[in-house]
Amino acid sequence: KYLWLELNERPWVLCHLGMTGSFVVRGVKPASYKSFAVDEEAWPPRFWKVLLEFSDGTEVAYVDARRFGKVHLKQDPESEKPISDLGPDAWLELPPLEDFNALLAKKAPAIKAVLLNQAVLSGIGNWVADEVLYQARIHPETRANELSAAQVKALHLQIEEVLTVAVKSKADSALFPDSWLFHWRWTGKQASKMGDGKQIAFVTVGGRTSAFVPSVQKKITKKKKK
Repeated sequence: KYLWLELNERPWVLCHLGMTGSFVVRGVKPASYKSFAVDEEAWPPRFWKVLLEFSDGTEVAYVDARRFGKVHLKQDPESEKPISDLGPDAWLELPPLEDFNALLAKKAPAIKAVLLNQAVLSGIGNWVADEVLYQARIHPETRANELSAAQVKALHLQIEEVLTVAVKSKADSALFPDSWLFHWRWTGKQASKMGDGKQIAFVTVGGRTSAFVPSVQKKITKKKKK
C-alpha cells in the first residue's frame, strides 16, 4: 500500500500507508473504511502526521491512527527503495503460467510464505493468500517447489479471480461470493466452520496466522529420494 505524489519539483512525497494510513483533502469528504474512521470534523484531522499546502491553496493531510505508515522524500520513487524492491503487481502484472511455474519451482518455503513475500508478487495480503489457497485446494504449508503442475495452474487462476472480484467490488466484502473462506475465518484463531459445515483450522506460516479447510486442503509432502 504505497502511494506517491508527483509534484512540480522533486523530491516527491512517497507514503507507505500501513494499516490505517489515508489522505484527507480539506473541504472534500474523505474515503470511508470499514476497519477505522477518518475525522471529518476538525482540521487538521485527528491523528494527522503530515500536512501539505499547495500553491493553489489546497491542503492535504496524511492521517494515521496506528502509526504504522511512513512518509519518504524521493527523487524518483519508482526506481528507488522500497518501490524498487517490490515484485510485479499480482493483479495487473501476474506472470504468464509458464513463468509463474518456473518462479515457484525455485522457491523452497511454504507456498503461503511465498505468496506473502512482496518481492515475489506485490499486492497479496494475508486473507487474500488464504483465499486463493482455499479456492485452489492447496494446504498453506505445502512447499512452493513441491506443487504439481495442476496445483500451480489452479493457484495462478485463483490469484487472478480472487483479486479481480476484490478489486471490482472495491473490497466490499458484502459482495464477495458466499463460497469464500473470507466470510467464516474471522474468529480470533478459534476453530470454526464454513457455511457448508466444513471445519476451518488455523496454523502459523511465515509468522502469519493462516486459515484453511483441512478436508479440502490436504498437506502432501513429497518423499525424499534415498
